[in-house]
Amino acid sequence: MESTTQPLAVVRASSWPTLFDCSYKWYWQNIMGLRSPSGGAAHLGTAVHAGTAVYDQAILDGKFISVGEAVDAARESLQSPEDEVAWDENLSPSDADSFAVKLTTKYCLDIAPTRTYTAVELKCTALDIGTAHGVVRVTGTTDRIRLTEDGRKGASDLKTGGRATEKTEAGTRRAVTKGHHIQLGIYTLMAEQASGERMEAPAEIIGLQTTKDTPCATGELADVKTPLLGDGKFPGLIEIAAGMLKSGVFPPNPKSNLCSRKFCPAYAAHCKYHD
Repeated sequence: MESTTQPLAVVRASSWPTLFDCSYKWYWQNIMGLRSPSGGAAHLGTAVHAGTAVYDQAILDGKFISVGEAVDAARESLQSPEDEVAWDENLSPSDADSFAVKLTTKYCLDIAPTRTYTAVELKCTALDIGTAHGVVRVTGTTDRIRLTEDGRKGASDLKTGGRATEKTEAGTRRAVTKGHHIQLGIYTLMAEQASGERMEAPAEIIGLQTTKDTPCATGELADVKTPLLGDGKFPGLIEIAAGMLKSGVFPPNPKSNLCSRKFCPAYAAHCKYHD
């Protein structure tokens, strides 16, 4: 869905969850350009993404690299941040290094052999989505496009964190998928635009957990496009977002889990809505 119309805004795919968590925070970060130093957990996630992407891209290119080389790429990313990193008592640099090694290794040994990817780090520079309020331009990178056994394709997204997986009733583990349908829906639309192919397989989260046992698991989301696009009976989230962008009204959410000085650059100087 492309357009030459001037967009209401350019929205990074990774920022959509924040737009619907606390749109006031989103406004200050993405429209006004306020930034906080990257947290240690986010930087660790970037490093694991780097190491696993090197490994998967090599396989896609028909080459062979060792798990050790993937781990080296993750550690190099961890040790060479592009921006300032705000480490805290919950995650030290040495802890992050240990997790980077363990999670990259587990991914390469346990997850990668079970997946067939057709694209790694697929970039979409501009996806223009038309709405009744105007055009919303989306940019970003889809982590992976996987090919399922029945020949369908779907978006896969890697998530690291202390609650990246959960136990099932059967006693196994699966990736936590709750709250990720917005971002995965955007990645799916972008992947369709960038590849020129329909993404008919369920979207997927690959959870890599930063706890002692470093469990890794996957989880699927059956329909990630309808919540974004609507079904004719209710407006999709993109339509709702376009309304906010058009009106310039971005409601705050003082009950957001990220409503704090640590996570919001507008918290101290610009936001009067929190306790």
